[in-house]
Amino acid sequence: MVRTLGGDDTDRMEALSDGVFAIVLTLLVLQFEVPNVSTSELPAAVADQETLLVSYLLSFVVVGLYWIIHHNLFRYIVAHDRLLLWLNLLFLLSISFLPYPTELMGVYGTRFTWSLYAINFVLVGVLMTAVWDYAARAGFTDDEIDDRAARLITIRGLISPAIFVLSIAVAAVNLTVAYFVPILIGPAQMVWVRYYQRLADDASGERRDEDQ
Repeated sequence: MVRTLGGDDTDRMEALSDGVFAIVLTLLVLQFEVPNVSTSELPAAVADQETLLVSYLLSFVVVGLYWIIHHNLFRYIVAHDRLLLWLNLLFLLSISFLPYPTELMGVYGTRFTWSLYAINFVLVGVLMTAVWDYAARAGFTDDEIDDRAARLITIRGLISPAIFVLSIAVAAVNLTVAYFVPILIGPAQMVWVRYYQRLADDASGERRDEDQ
C-alpha cells in the first residue's frame, strides 16, 4: 500500500507540537487577572483565586508531563503517513483546548466544570496513546521497539486517562477529594516503570542465554 504524505522523519510534526505546547503553557497563566481592589482588600481578593491557582498548577504539570511523553515517544517514531499526521493534530487539538476548562475550573469550581476539565485530559491521554499505538502497528517505530514493548507503552498511555475518569466518579461524591485524585498518576507511572524495567531485564537475560 502506498502511504501518501509519508516520510522517513518526524521533524516537522515535532516542531509543530513543541510550538503548540509552548503556546498552551503560556496561555494557562494568562487567565490570571490582577484584582482591581484597594490595598486592604487585596489579600482576600488573591485568596479568592485559590481554585484558579490549583487548576493552573495541575494543568501546567500535566501538560508538561505530556510534552515529556510526546518528546520521548517521538524518539522512537521515525516515520509517518497521512493518518499519523491527523492523529497528532487531533492530539494537539485536545491540548490546545485545555486553557478553557482550566479557567472554568478556576472561576466556578463545580462538579460540572471538573468533569469537563477531566474529560479534556481523558481525550489528551487517549489521543496521545492512539498516536503511539498507530505508529507502532504501522511499523513507524525504531527497530529496538518490539511488539511487547509497544503494547506496554500503550498501556502506560492509558494510565492517566483512567485516573481522570476515576476523578469524575470521585467528584460526584466529594469534589475536594477529586482535586487530589490526579496525584495517583505519579505512583501509577512509577509502578509501570518498575514493571517495564523488570521485563526488559528478563528479555536481556533471555537473549544472553540464547547467545551462549
